[in-house]
Amino acid sequence: MAGPVRAPLRALLAGAVTAAAIAGVALTGTVHAAGTPLPAQVFAPYVEAQADDSLSKLASQSGDKYPAVAFLQAAATASSSPSPSASSVQVPAIQVQVGPSSGTVTAGSSTTATVSTAIINNGSNTSIAMTVSGVPVGVTASVSPSSVNGSSSAALSVSTVSTVVPGTYTLTVKGTLTGTSATSSATYTLTVTGTAPACSTASWGGTQVYTADNTVSWKGHRWSAKWWTLGEEPGTTGQWGVWQDLGTC
Repeated sequence: MAGPVRAPLRALLAGAVTAAAIAGVALTGTVHAAGTPLPAQVFAPYVEAQADDSLSKLASQSGDKYPAVAFLQAAATASSSPSPSASSVQVPAIQVQVGPSSGTVTAGSSTTATVSTAIINNGSNTSIAMTVSGVPVGVTASVSPSSVNGSSSAALSVSTVSTVVPGTYTLTVKGTLTGTSATSSATYTLTVTGTAPACSTASWGGTQVYTADNTVSWKGHRWSAKWWTLGEEPGTTGQWGVWQDLGTC
């Protein structure tokens, strides 16, 4: 039926008649109970339907054995709920801090600091795994416990051997929220004082070529070359690099 609904038809719909409102292609297809706010043309109960829904489908949705169907045209399409924006989706995040952020020890002694953790947004994850990197030869560092729950604290323990080379080193304490990619890092500056151990082996030279099995001394340690090398400083190439650490002098 085209055009506006006439009074006799409105009276008919008032007697618990099922009506299908076709409004564009964005309608829901759900059954609306009596008392639900309706378009001006329709009385409850009614069924909203898409344009390609069949009459038998509408009858089944209405629950009436002998439904009467009126096709009405609305002036505007039905609205739909907006999708959540990317900014409304919370991403898990944590924060790691070390206090104090620096310390000074004499070679052969130890020190401690406090590691504080906080979960900014975690969902169902609460466990934070702690690691320490950047630890030089002759220094050991660890966080205890190695895993904390939520906003908590742990102890950073740093110890040195008497032969560690004096200097300033930067340790990095990192926390990882288990089951996610959320991480946070804080640095701890360690200053070691004392006298560097004397080495009888010739010191490494940055402009000298070294071949396999050549040995040098550098920063209180002896080093052996695994293959040909030039300009690669011992202690900076990692365990898979050209220089093998033979220990302190």
